[in-house]
Amino acid sequence: MECKQISNLTMKYFDGNISELELEQLLRHNQKCPGCSEEFEVLKDVIFEIETLPDLEPPAGLTANIMTAVLNQKQFHVNAKQLTCWIMGFVGLVLFTYNIISYVIFPMMGVAPIVSFQGLLDMIYLLVEKAKDGFVAISLYLGKLMVVRDIIFREYTIFIFLWIFAFVAVGLMLYRMMNMKKNSDFADLK
Repeated sequence: MECKQISNLTMKYFDGNISELELEQLLRHNQKCPGCSEEFEVLKDVIFEIETLPDLEPPAGLTANIMTAVLNQKQFHVNAKQLTCWIMGFVGLVLFTYNIISYVIFPMMGVAPIVSFQGLLDMIYLLVEKAKDGFVAISLYLGKLMVVRDIIFREYTIFIFLWIFAFVAVGLMLYRMMNMKKNSDFADLK
């Protein structure tokens, strides 16, 4: 027998589910194979040590504490991989259901499929083409807007700076006028 099969027999031996024939094969192999024999002895020692450990009693409120912690963690977190798998699974289920209905149930009833698979592919191709055309149109409009922006900044920069200067100047004049009025009101109070 191979060592892998003997490893399975070793586990059966320690579980107590080994037949007499299997036990004889295990012992015969362990006499010939020092590696399996050593592994068997190490496992035997470990299991003996585990069995001689004293039984421990769990703390009094352990179950209640665990259940409280579980009930308090009702938050549902989904990462991107899980969401992708769920979406792909749902789409696969919808396609599978469509195919079963269209190509198994309807033909059994003598009804033609609602939409053929080729028609569905043509519809998807049309949608992709329209989306592509939309993206191209959007990129062209954005390019035109960028050109207009460049023209405005290049040609009308002086006017924009004059407008900003006039806005700041009017704001400063209003500020001074308000301060002058406050100062005059303050002087009238004295």
